[in-house]
Amino acid sequence: MLKPCGTFSFATGSLSAAAASGGGATGASFCAASLSGRPVIGEPGGSAGDAATYLAQPSVAYSTAAGAYKQKIGFQKWIAMFNRPFEGWTELRRLDFPVLTAPVAAKSGFPNRFTFPGNEQQLNGTNYTDAATKVGGDKVETKLFWDKF
Repeated sequence: MLKPCGTFSFATGSLSAAAASGGGATGASFCAASLSGRPVIGEPGGSAGDAATYLAQPSVAYSTAAGAYKQKIGFQKWIAMFNRPFEGWTELRRLDFPVLTAPVAAKSGFPNRFTFPGNEQQLNGTNYTDAATKVGGDKVETKLFWDKF
């Protein structure tokens, strides 16, 4: 049975020593490494040196990474939003990066917006048609007004 590794304090933003909570962790404990056995940047287990090494890579460092600012920021933000898919989708639409490959036999292009609900089409057909015309068609690929540049 795994013992608790510690407690997270939002006030200090750190993981307390497991000894303080009775967990008995050491530097080689489960808390000190990711499931793959590699240290995690930041607590628990990563260090400032790990972060500096990662950020110094030519493909990661802002001054040497390939692409314009949208590509550099968009790709890193998309990675950072891995566990928040809706936010990742929003950032991808905002910056247009990273460029994703469409799946084989996709039913549509990249979804830029939600379509109007079916009941709107059935119960409010006149206004639905007018609104769909004004946005450029009721298709998921249609870019919204703020995303046309």
